[in-house]
Amino acid sequence: MLYKPNIDDVLKRFDAFWQKQLHDRPPLHVRYPVPGQSDEDWPQASQSPEAYFPYWENICRQRQDFPDDDCAVTAADMGPGFMGGVMGCPVTFDHGTSWSAHSLTDWADLEALGEVVLDESNPWLARLAEMIRVFADRGRGRCAVGLAMLTGPGDIMTALRGPTQLCIDLYEAPDRVAELARICTDAWISVQQFQMDLIEPLAGGYCDNYGIWTPGRSTYFANDISVVVSPEMYRHQLFEFDCEIAASLETPWLHVHSGGAYLIPEFLRIPKLVGLQVVNDYPAGPTLQQIAPLLRQVQQNHCLLLRKYPMEELEQILPTLSPEGLYIDTQADSLAEAEGILSDWERRVW
Repeated sequence: MLYKPNIDDVLKRFDAFWQKQLHDRPPLHVRYPVPGQSDEDWPQASQSPEAYFPYWENICRQRQDFPDDDCAVTAADMGPGFMGGVMGCPVTFDHGTSWSAHSLTDWADLEALGEVVLDESNPWLARLAEMIRVFADRGRGRCAVGLAMLTGPGDIMTALRGPTQLCIDLYEAPDRVAELARICTDAWISVQQFQMDLIEPLAGGYCDNYGIWTPGRSTYFANDISVVVSPEMYRHQLFEFDCEIAASLETPWLHVHSGGAYLIPEFLRIPKLVGLQVVNDYPAGPTLQQIAPLLRQVQQNHCLLLRKYPMEELEQILPTLSPEGLYIDTQADSLAEAEGILSDWERRVW
């Protein structure tokens, strides 16, 4: 792969990671500033494949000689607002992300929502398919095509109803919530299969918008709404749908935020779940030290992915974590700092 000369080593590390083994060291992704990659550049670039492919290629080219474990991906990703768009919500692109206007304001529209077409006659899926085809054609031999982020059932429900209203619904309209969850779960599975059918696997697996390779027909799903849901509410109204998502994948893993880390014991009950990614929310969420016991609980039987934690904070708990089944996604202020982080990582005795 042109933009990832060490891709064979990267894939060996990921393969060992998902088996809770160690190839030579745990996989490490270090993000650092790249000209042309910013919250200001992304919204406009993501509007068309003609603009989006050069955006991603520029990042891959500039990171080409940095041998961390990013998979050199051109991701057909349109942000967390994408599935809301698929389900009929107006979507805004700005500040490096996307979000949905909450269009399901009347439960009377629930039946029509269940009839949303999930093929290329849906304009959002037509756009996704076009991006994947352009990326595959223009990136062949140079970079991998990455999957679009689909979030998860609870987050699609939030896109449609809004976070405050959904929290009220969980108490006041549990039957309607169950109907909505069924529709959103089925939509997630259909769209995931749709995009996987269009993307050629890389070494028998798929890459995502984070540059992470997962073996088999697999990727992550998200549960960001978990930060405002009690364990009891999650168990009784959302858990079964996350279980269905996991069952639809070969190597499923879950993306959550540290503010929802108190639900980790519930997430670990999901049958077939292989890994859990925890994203740093501090200061809106707990510190890494505060959730360290929960992270060690994850590693008992699952893989652990830590994202957006600075190395100085990671250093405080790394001695208490197993290197087997550990993936780190951190950041640096410059290429020189990123090179130092990677050099220190490679010199460690694992």
